[in-house]
Amino acid sequence: MPSTKWILPEGIEDILPEQAYWLEIKRREIVDTFLSYGYGLVVPPMIEYHDSLLTNNSSDLDLQTFKLIDQETGKQLGLRADITSQISRIYSTYSEKNEINRYCYFDHVVRTKNKDSNRSRIPIQAGAELIGNNDIHNDAELVILMLDIVKKFTSKRIYLDLGHIGIFKKLIKYANLEKNQENKIKELIKSKSSSEIKKYLGDINTDDSIKECIINFPKMHGSIRGIAKDLKQLNFFNSDIENDIKYMVSLSSLVEKNHKDVEIKYDFCELQGFDYENDIIFSAYIEDVTEEVALGGKYDCDANGISGIGFSLDVRHMLKNQTIDKKLVNKNGKWKVDACDG
Repeated sequence: MPSTKWILPEGIEDILPEQAYWLEIKRREIVDTFLSYGYGLVVPPMIEYHDSLLTNNSSDLDLQTFKLIDQETGKQLGLRADITSQISRIYSTYSEKNEINRYCYFDHVVRTKNKDSNRSRIPIQAGAELIGNNDIHNDAELVILMLDIVKKFTSKRIYLDLGHIGIFKKLIKYANLEKNQENKIKELIKSKSSSEIKKYLGDINTDDSIKECIINFPKMHGSIRGIAKDLKQLNFFNSDIENDIKYMVSLSSLVEKNHKDVEIKYDFCELQGFDYENDIIFSAYIEDVTEEVALGGKYDCDANGISGIGFSLDVRHMLKNQTIDKKLVNKNGKWKVDACDG
């Protein structure tokens, strides 16, 4: 039995030779794909000032950030839990603001905890960010790129869920709820429990028509045709929401032209990710895998209203869904590994 001093913390793991070799193959494939789309590779530092790691003062990102004190300056530092905020800093520091900027990355992040106990606390994030132009074709480019990357891990059927967290936020704003009430309703919507939402809203003082919209939110997933009745209720409530829905439909059409084999669904209960996202959000799923394998969304990159859109996937977690030949065969001076779909 190994000495207790060699035991790793929960959620912290080694990557051994077979997996490390597979990981390096995938790293090269992924980075090459990013570069072919015109995205520039960046390698931000693992540690920097805590405040700069929090995009739009994201509270949930803050909770996942390890904090420590710089012994040189006495200032609070943080170990990054996500790379998007660092891309925003790089954009604000080095980029021409009147240009579209494309960045990609492949690196570790560190988290105090994870929403899923099966996930590592030291994910390897591969992702891309497009900043500087609020255009539907750029949004489509990013989603198409995400699906291209996911396909490098599997030949199984892929599903794309499109949501719009801005619709939820607009609805909540009109309900004039307190922050703790908003967070509770958000959790209930994620669980798709209309009865629990109705019960929770019972004693809250807000307009009945708004309550009805919120109660019906969990029903709003599937094809546009299938949820048309509930969407009409939202359209009647707010014309901005109608424009948001039309944008989603147009975006899905652009994505579908490039990935006809991907089934696209709309899910207005899709409220995943960090709370800095405020517009279109999207997740990719693989057949027979219950949780998302990649996710992304739009966000405000800086205080001047510059928007960004990005996605990431946890390559370390994808590794768990692969069947890897335990024998690395050195044949004719070349290493060989057979990685099959999970």
